[in-house]
Amino acid sequence: MAGAKYPWEADPENGTEQTPHFAYVLGEREIHVNADIAIAQWQYWLATHDRAWLKQYGWPVMRNLAEFWASRATWNAEKQRYDILHVTSVDEDYNDVPNDTYTNAAAAKALRIASQVAALVGDQADPRWNDIAAKLHIPFDAAAQHHLHFDESVPHDLDTWGGSSLPMLSLPALDLAMNPQVRRNNYDAAIGPVLSSSRDPNSMGLAPLSITAATVGDETHAIAWLEKNFTGGVVKSPFAVRTETATNNTGYFITASAGFLQNLIFGLTGLRIEDSGLNPAYPPLLPPSWRSMTLKNVAFRGKRYDIHVERTADGKPRLVRKTR
Repeated sequence: MAGAKYPWEADPENGTEQTPHFAYVLGEREIHVNADIAIAQWQYWLATHDRAWLKQYGWPVMRNLAEFWASRATWNAEKQRYDILHVTSVDEDYNDVPNDTYTNAAAAKALRIASQVAALVGDQADPRWNDIAAKLHIPFDAAAQHHLHFDESVPHDLDTWGGSSLPMLSLPALDLAMNPQVRRNNYDAAIGPVLSSSRDPNSMGLAPLSITAATVGDETHAIAWLEKNFTGGVVKSPFAVRTETATNNTGYFITASAGFLQNLIFGLTGLRIEDSGLNPAYPPLLPPSWRSMTLKNVAFRGKRYDIHVERTADGKPRLVRKTR
């Protein structure tokens, strides 16, 4: 294996792998974090256009992660595609599957952005990066017109606490390109397993569900999933500690807290950080009892903004961005 493989859970002082023994398989196989880290570096560059930072700090990370993914992908000569095998899915009870859809989609993006950044900093990209990204298998049901959770050879039939990983495809930093009907179909395919699960739902899944519902224009579900993030028993008194689930008391659970912030910042505003800027990619929305929401002093590419979602005279949410 080439490049860099980052820990699943790291010691903040020395960066060593600290995944608990009972969950060791996540550190070994839930490797989508190695794409998430690259995408986070890219998002920081898009938000700041800090070229000195990009060359000194961001580019080495993205280059090493692209090398990791290039070495982790396996050419499937029979099907003329690249596969990524032996992965723990985002839906973690599936702990040895081929072609986890979120992992492959994020890996493809990590490979593509590494090629873009190489050109920005005056370095050479490995030509294999774009080739592998273009040929990585993204499992899709052509008849039903929605993405699959992972390779077609693996049934998605367990009663899991994740329920479905498909909403992850609409996370703001990835926002996998697809037409509106496929996006809607993905959400519909995800909701069944989530609602029918007998398992205690995890708080990290609430934000992806809410954000995905917002992207398909399902305001009722978008608000319902948002509200579960502070009324669903995952925020514990007396110190408002956020836990992994309503019953397991694993906290403070920063994954869910970060998701909650993304839900507000991106889910309600509809904004996305893209190559061309901070763009209104989806219509804004507000919970029925809210008159407005303001994100104050947002820094983006050398300017600062106050970003408001407010109601018009007819009660519809609208986005207003004011330079400070």
